[in-house]
Amino acid sequence: MVEMAAKPLLGKRVLVTRAEEQAEALARKLEEFGAETVKMPLIRIEPVENEKSMEEAIDKILTQGYDWVVFTSVHGVRTFFERIQKRNIEPSMLASLKFAVIGPATGEELEKHGFRLEAMPERYTNEGLVEMFERMLKESEQNRPMRFLLWRAFGAREILARRLRELGAIVDEVHAYRTVPNPLTDEQVCELVKKPVHFVTFTSPSTVRAFFEILGSERAKQILDNAVVAAIGPVTEQACKEFGVKSEIVAKVHTVDGLVNAIVSWVKSKGRC
Repeated sequence: MVEMAAKPLLGKRVLVTRAEEQAEALARKLEEFGAETVKMPLIRIEPVENEKSMEEAIDKILTQGYDWVVFTSVHGVRTFFERIQKRNIEPSMLASLKFAVIGPATGEELEKHGFRLEAMPERYTNEGLVEMFERMLKESEQNRPMRFLLWRAFGAREILARRLRELGAIVDEVHAYRTVPNPLTDEQVCELVKKPVHFVTFTSPSTVRAFFEILGSERAKQILDNAVVAAIGPVTEQACKEFGVKSEIVAKVHTVDGLVNAIVSWVKSKGRC
């Protein structure tokens, strides 16, 4: 009983669908609570073919053409500083910039590169960023439009850019990378279906779409019919709904830690530990 209380996910098999370079952090935290994790990287991150917009944005940064650079993912931060380093740009040349991030993990990645975040919303979503910048723009005494660079994935949601423009800001968008489905090998599929999966975790709408695209609707629903679906937040929950899937668990704090804590809380609430 003591071990079950300390390891509430003992005996639970949890599917982790994040990209390979991101899966380990989630799997490790789940395993700390006793879970058996199955890492199936259903998406992979690829560079975009056209780098022109990235180069033009960096040029504009060097002429102090932006007030804010906004990151909505860890990988956005990484690709930005890869570009900065590739051009041998000194950190001091970015001193006039303010950086905003969507959540703590993205902020931690920014700090690894030696920069301090100036703003992070209370809600770790694009809607949270909108609310934060709405307040900021309304309180601003600046006599010219505020200038934003949104450095993010191809296909990212448009709500932030659209709302900032409606509020009078000047907004440039750079698509620095894209997420694409990552086909599974026959061995990986066999590993997935050989034993029941108790929880399926989704950390972005792209993982939901890839789950159905790669496994096929029939096999995907077969797995989900016998599992509890855990979504990292409301946007991912909505993606699940679009495929007719109910997310029994939706993290209130939209981070990896928040998702793990939500799963543990759900298990404890059901008296299954």
